This record gives sequence, C-alpha cells and structure tokens, in this order.
Amino acid sequence: MIRRSTIILLLSGATAWLCRSSPVARGGEDAGVLAELPLVAGGYVGETEEQSDMEKKLLPADTTQIKRTYRTPGRRAEDRDVAHASLVIAGQDTRAIHRPEVCLPGQGWTITASRVLPVELPTGQQLYVRDLSLERLDQRSADRRVIKAHYIYWFVGKDVTTTSDAKRQWLSFSDSVFRQVNHRWAYPSVMAFVTQGMDPRQSGQRERTDAQTVGMLLDLVRTLAPKFQKNLMPSSS
Repeated sequence: MIRRSTIILLLSGATAWLCRSSPVARGGEDAGVLAELPLVAGGYVGETEEQSDMEKKLLPADTTQIKRTYRTPGRRAEDRDVAHASLVIAGQDTRAIHRPEVCLPGQGWTITASRVLPVELPTGQQLYVRDLSLERLDQRSADRRVIKAHYIYWFVGKDVTTTSDAKRQWLSFSDSVFRQVNHRWAYPSVMAFVTQGMDPRQSGQRERTDAQTVGMLLDLVRTLAPKFQKNLMPSSS
C-alpha cells in the first residue's frame, strides 16, 4: 500500500521542476491574487506546507509560493479527503510560471489526459480550469503498482484568467501594448491522488474513484479561488 510519506515525496517537486532553458522575461507589478491561501475553504481546513528543497533551489529568488495541505477535519481516515494546493506568484523572473505539461514528466508523471472544466462559483461566475490525469509507477512498492492522480491548474493575471500558456503569453504582450497593463502572473494548482484500492489506514484518506477525485478537487477550487483571486471575490462581482 502507498504510505503517506510516499505521497508527500511524490508531491514535493510537482510545481517546481522548471525549464531552465526558457528565456528570462520581466514580470509585472499588477497581481490578480492575494499572496495567501486561506486557512478554511468550505469544509476544508488547510495546514501550511513548507517549500521542498527542490522548490527552493529551482524557483527564482523573487518568486512567492504559498502551499497548504487541505483536509476535511474531524473525520476518520476512511471518510477523510486530502488535497494539496499551491499558489505561485511570479517576480521579475517569470520562469516560475510555466506549463506543467512540460515539467510534470520530469517528475516521473505520464499525462494520460487533459481537459478544460468549468467551475461554477458561489458568486454565479464561472472559472475554467485545466485538469491533467496523471500516472506513474510507485518505485517503492514491491509490485510497482501504478499511482494515479489529478492535477488542476489555471493562470491568473491582473484581471484575466486562462488555462492556456500560449494565451497567457499573448495577453502579456497585447495587454502591455494596448491596455498598458503589465500582468504579474500567478499559477494556482490543486492536486490529489486517486485512492481507489488504497488502504485508508495507510493513505490517511478515504478511497476515491477517478471521478470522485476530480469532483473533490473542483469542490475545493469552488470555495478556494474566490478567497484569493481578486476578480472572483464577492465584492468584485
């Protein structure tokens, strides 16, 4: 069975493996997010996660990263949900904002599917996010079983969001020319394992099918995003 220590190890570098060959571009000053993840998001309570050694090494020095592990509190392991959230905000060196489709394979993940999903927010607004289906071999298990996970992310500028890195780069150019807006891009993400077939005593959470894992993550995004993304906050709608 996959133990919690293995899960943490697999997650530690998921958002930090940067493409070092990317050119250095200058970031903006207009961030569309608060530099925080809330302690409470709906039925979830978040515990602060420290940056991994890999993240400290690879992320540019002026990058802001906030991480939390969100759990449904007061429940037995067989009824508990666990998800990991990260919010990366670029500094002047924008290489911190990147396509995870390029970088996740460097962590041993195979991306088996990619799709854009709508999230209906409590304010009535709709947020689009990208869901990546992931697989990798558990090198520590005797049977080398396949681990499955879902990684959901989107990009946030001053007053825009997109699931496309190509569109993000176009907005950076066009908005700086035509709107005099210099976006300081942010990259929120949430991740959770498909725990079907895992022993809750080992994984620390309930068994979830593939569809249930996606539903859980979308539910977390639904309550989480309006608490840090400025254009989704109730006062801005």
